[in-house]
Amino acid sequence: MIDKNTALRSTEEQHAGPIRASNGQAQTAWWQPWKKGLQLASQLVIASPLGLPGKLVKAAKYINLLLGVWDNLAASQKEKPDTESKPDAP
Repeated sequence: MIDKNTALRSTEEQHAGPIRASNGQAQTAWWQPWKKGLQLASQLVIASPLGLPGKLVKAAKYINLLLGVWDNLAASQKEKPDTESKPDAP
């Protein structure tokens, strides 16, 4: 059921996730804590001295690799200047 307040919010705000009260920190996406938790858990499984099954360790390595690539792509997109709109100088 859609109420009046939902209709007034933009589409971006509707898909941003749960609304959180401001505590002075920068607003982050809802999936950031999940990503950090997965990354920490995969690192713990990889570094664990226990005799864990090989398939579990291999899956943790792939998850860690995937999250590392994701972080690097996000960082490179933030650093990339907008040069496409500028015309080339002769």
